This record gives sequence, structure tokens and C-alpha cells, in this order.
Amino acid sequence: MNLAAELLLIAVLRHYAWPLLPADLQGMGSKGLGAAAILVLLSVVWRLRPSRPLAAVLLWWAFEELQTLLCSAAWMLSPWEVLPGQAICSARTGFDFGAIGILAVAALAYRLIPVRPVSIETGPSS
Repeated sequence: MNLAAELLLIAVLRHYAWPLLPADLQGMGSKGLGAAAILVLLSVVWRLRPSRPLAAVLLWWAFEELQTLLCSAAWMLSPWEVLPGQAICSARTGFDFGAIGILAVAALAYRLIPVRPVSIETGPSS
């Protein structure tokens, strides 16, 4: 399948498939389809411009979106209570996946963003 057709297919599914679900599942279905669309777009980015630093970011992002997709699908099959402000996967497992995500982002930022030493006497180095 060519890239344009692939993108068209995922966009059509993302924007027009959720209304086919029962009314009480449409919101979660839309969320899951959005995650699936992002996963496809991440794979497109990788195919267009593969690199080691990009791989790390794409893997982290894909992990986050895969959680969203899988937890949305699982909730649609067998709903569980999700309190306001609570992440759906964390509500199901009792484990704070967001904390792991924040640590991963901090580690990625540390590795990817160049930091120049700053001296109190001379200011930022040139």
C-alpha cells in the first residue's frame, strides 16, 4: 500500500468509524482510534527519517499510544470505574503508568537536549 493510501485509510477510520459503535462506547472508541492513528503516523515518521535519537522518542510515544489503544479496547469489552482525572490504564491496574512516562520523558530530554555549562562569573559559555 502506498503512503497516501495508508494515511487516507487511517484518517477515514479515525474520523468515521467511531459512530458505528454503540452510543455508550463511542467516546472510548474515538480515543482508541486516535491512538491507532498516532501509531500509524509514528511508523510513517520512522520510515521517512530513521535515526537512533528518533527511535528512542518514537518507542516511548508508541508505548504511550499502545497503552491508550489497548486500555480503551479492554474497557469497551469489560468497563471498570475510572474516576475523574484518573488515567484509564492506571485505574484498571492500580499502577501509575504516568510516573513511568514522566521518568522516560526526563531521561529522553536529558539525552537529547544539549546543555551548555553556565558559570556564575562569566555567564553561558559560547
